[in-house]
Amino acid sequence: MIVGVLRETAPRESRVALTPDDVRGLSTAGLQVVVEEGAGRGAGFADSAYRASGALVVADRATVFESSGIVAWVKPPAFELASMPLRAGMALVGFQDPHYRRDEIDRLRGRGVESVGFDLVPRDETTTEIDALSTMSRIAGAVGYAEGRKLLSPQVRARPIRSLVLGCGTAGLAAVAAAHTFADEKPSAVGNRLEQESAALAAGAGRFVPNQDDNAALLDLLATTPPDLIVCTAVHRGSRAPRLLGQASLDLLTPGTVIVDLVAKAGGNCVATVPDTTVTLPNGVLVTHRSNYPTAHPRAASHAYSAAMAAMILRIAKGQR
Repeated sequence: MIVGVLRETAPRESRVALTPDDVRGLSTAGLQVVVEEGAGRGAGFADSAYRASGALVVADRATVFESSGIVAWVKPPAFELASMPLRAGMALVGFQDPHYRRDEIDRLRGRGVESVGFDLVPRDETTTEIDALSTMSRIAGAVGYAEGRKLLSPQVRARPIRSLVLGCGTAGLAAVAAAHTFADEKPSAVGNRLEQESAALAAGAGRFVPNQDDNAALLDLLATTPPDLIVCTAVHRGSRAPRLLGQASLDLLTPGTVIVDLVAKAGGNCVATVPDTTVTLPNGVLVTHRSNYPTAHPRAASHAYSAAMAAMILRIAKGQR
């Protein structure tokens, strides 16, 4: 079986789906790897390193698709997949943005091309296999907190800021922990299950607020303790993100408040979120989203992502033999 690795074309994306080390591991397992020229450059991996690991480096993406039974990417390509030489039996592996690309994924499936999405693959707690979504979420939570903090006014940043984290999954707990690195106030963490409290407090939250569907607890928190920074991370894997910050919530915030919505590609926790855009609301609240926060650390993020990708490829290859 031949595995293809694309050069990323999503805006500002510098990660790569497979590192030279994991290419070597796949080659040792009996798989051939074809890498598009320049695929690893943004993460610091030269074409020569891929050749030394046993890969064939080719000049164009069409050759990658033509040669490969499995094509690996980080983010969905910016080009039209229909323009590539697709064929039945191929597997396209990586993040798939299923809420925005559902129709395209269905069309591909109709042609016999399967889309394997890390955003949809259930986490298996019974194995030690690295989970791509969890590792990228951990980086995104920490980076999202830090970048949101930079958007606050200098006067606010001059003191320990008050933050609120929505969601107590991997990204949320990473955002909570990030507050400690800046010596900020301990964040308030909002979750939908009481059993999340211990993890939130262990990560460094000052308090845990259990929130129900009516958002009454969240609205009360915003009214009594308005935060400087809100980091939105609440989403169940494969599901649409709950709208936790509606207009009533936004009206309670003070001018200059920053909202970082990490789950915009799943619909967003904030009603005012626009994917890959920063907007300022009429009341002076800033709402921002970027789909690739892990690219702030492209080499480390690529190593983590590649390990998960290699494990998934081996699983697929074993099933097809």
